Amino acid sequence: MVERLLTPEEAAERLAVTPGSIRVWLRQGKLKGVRAGRLWRIRERDLEAFLDPTLRALESAPDDDEPLSEEDEKAIAEAERAIAQGRTKSWEQVKREMRP
Repeated sequence: MVERLLTPEEAAERLAVTPGSIRVWLRQGKLKGVRAGRLWRIRERDLEAFLDPTLRALESAPDDDEPLSEEDEKAIAEAERAIAQGRTKSWEQVKREMRP
């Protein structure tokens, strides 16, 4: 099954922005697209990734097939327990404590 490609106008309608905004984001590389001559096309999955910052970050993250070490797993488990128990500090508090 071939994925449907959207025109900048169709993508703009879905995002409630102007086609010009879509073209700017395409030129800046903020939105992935395919260019054929002067025509831009956007894959639906690329438009969805553009809208979801988490998905964007995961797609641009390097592949990591290496399993976590036992030490890393313990550190993650301890951090999760601290969060669950409310034993965390705000970023502002951490910055204050780091100042000389």
